[in-house]
Amino acid sequence: MTTSSTALSIATSDPASQPGLATGINIQGLTKRFDLGRKSVQALSEVNLGTKKDSFLSLLGPSGCGKSTILRILAGLETPSTGTVVVNGKSAAEVQKSHETGIAFQDSALLPWRTVKKNIQLPLEVSGITPPPGLVDDLIDLVGLKGFENAKPAQLSGGMRQRVSIARCLAVQPTIMLLDEPFGALDDMTRQRMNVELLRIWGEKPATTLMVTHGIAEAVFLSDVVAVMSARPGRIAEVVEIDLPRPRLPELQRTPEFHAYVDRISEILFGAHGAAAGDD
Repeated sequence: MTTSSTALSIATSDPASQPGLATGINIQGLTKRFDLGRKSVQALSEVNLGTKKDSFLSLLGPSGCGKSTILRILAGLETPSTGTVVVNGKSAAEVQKSHETGIAFQDSALLPWRTVKKNIQLPLEVSGITPPPGLVDDLIDLVGLKGFENAKPAQLSGGMRQRVSIARCLAVQPTIMLLDEPFGALDDMTRQRMNVELLRIWGEKPATTLMVTHGIAEAVFLSDVVAVMSARPGRIAEVVEIDLPRPRLPELQRTPEFHAYVDRISEILFGAHGAAAGDD
């Protein structure tokens, strides 16, 4: 177990100077302040982070540490106060404009009047993209919803709705996937099944992935690297490479090696660095 990795490393001033980072995520000196009336709140302070192409990175940290803010900046939904964010050698806004980003949130946010198939098609319609023949049907099959193409969201379970959300995220054939607590609203059994499914889907449709989560075991199970953040203003407290073999099956979570990572990250979160309450 190490606290730095070949899959993820602290960003340098030039993304091209680290092979692979120019085609992944490179964050340098990122700060973010929000103006709330006459008051200013600093959400992020000097965040430096990089991840290589097609790696899986999870952000862990106490509520209010800025995890979702980083994700929203990468998605082009917020702008940095200072610092740079480079994705595949482009700014986050350029990546968003070129429709290379797929996003899934805790709330599946499906349109209730549209079928599974039409919900998955939505980002293609909005972006004016003509998909390759059979793409949407292939995605429905990939996420295990064959036979539910014409179902409406109200006819689906929570886990099935999140499958639709992930398929919709993949519809633009993204080079980067941003997942904000995608299974946070699900019961524990469904969440564990969805973790296994996400790994299977990610293995078949690889993309540089950043996931925000509060689940330590979830982060260890899914990730190549876990970045642990400190309380607000959020900084990177420590980076932990997860050196566990892939493909990963549920049985892995019963091994001493898995529990060693969970214990190590718990120590970072609740030990010397502490954990503070707050709001994302």
